[in-house]
Amino acid sequence: MISGPTAASPNDYRQSISIILDIFERYFFDPTWMTSQQAHSLFSELMELAETSQDPERLCLDFEQTFKRIGLSHVTLSVRQRSAAALGRHFDSMQVGPEAVALEWDHQVACLSVRTFMGQDTGLRITAAFEDIASRGAKGLIIDLRDNPGGAFAMRHLVGHSISDGADAGVLLGRGWSRDSVLMPKRTQIEALEPWHGASVVSLWNHLATHAVTRVHFLPMQPMFHGPIAILINGQTQSASELVAEVLRSVRGAVLIGDTSAGALLIQQPFDVGDQFTLSLPVADYISHGSGRIEGVGLVPDINASDQDAISVASSSLPEMRNIEGKL
Repeated sequence: MISGPTAASPNDYRQSISIILDIFERYFFDPTWMTSQQAHSLFSELMELAETSQDPERLCLDFEQTFKRIGLSHVTLSVRQRSAAALGRHFDSMQVGPEAVALEWDHQVACLSVRTFMGQDTGLRITAAFEDIASRGAKGLIIDLRDNPGGAFAMRHLVGHSISDGADAGVLLGRGWSRDSVLMPKRTQIEALEPWHGASVVSLWNHLATHAVTRVHFLPMQPMFHGPIAILINGQTQSASELVAEVLRSVRGAVLIGDTSAGALLIQQPFDVGDQFTLSLPVADYISHGSGRIEGVGLVPDINASDQDAISVASSSLPEMRNIEGKL
């Protein structure tokens, strides 16, 4: 582990902001924003913060709050503990443990809670849960994604076990995609692309660096659950968990229950800022086929419910969903 600095002179912090500006200009997913008055004002403000800050932790907090104020997620600055390369290796090898996934039962309704999509073990735990769901013949499934901050490729297991055919979810748009005329590529352009099915965040970052458009596609996995699905969301459901909720609603007919999600869905990558800080910034945007852009908007539930009432509302909604399916 590399220990970060505990203090620095304002000149050092100004140099760090200059490095951050250079990283944004080279890697930020929307280069047109970098030429805007908003971007100019924001980086001027950050330079002023650097001139007055004597505490690296405080500078990081002020930095993040500045970007949150303009509604841009996945921008963070932290005192460096690992290099960006080491962080990538960590993300690709980390194990989260059993607390990531929990399966409970209410008679023949399964309630699957997924707290994160990080971890090499999380996807395997989701698969194990679906094996239990299949063996016990569940008639309905409640997927609890409340307070799930997102993560990586474990989401493929949750979607894969819920679909019977391959499903296009949307696209990742990198900085090479021109936003001058249209935000979304044509569907024919997307379907002509080979889907990216890698399983490494480092490989994804490398792919996004050379591909302006990436097709997001899910493959079915065994065992499959064919019954009705309700998904619980709230204001802390974000990033990959929003992607999962949206695609299962669009492709699978799942009903979203709870509060509007966070609207924080961009692809983030870490960068070294000298040997003092680590900057994480968005290198790609996500546009879904069903709901369009989710960043800054969020997913509006089909049925509003408080966290306290969400499970009971979902349980009562599942029989109605079965009746609808029967009529269809």
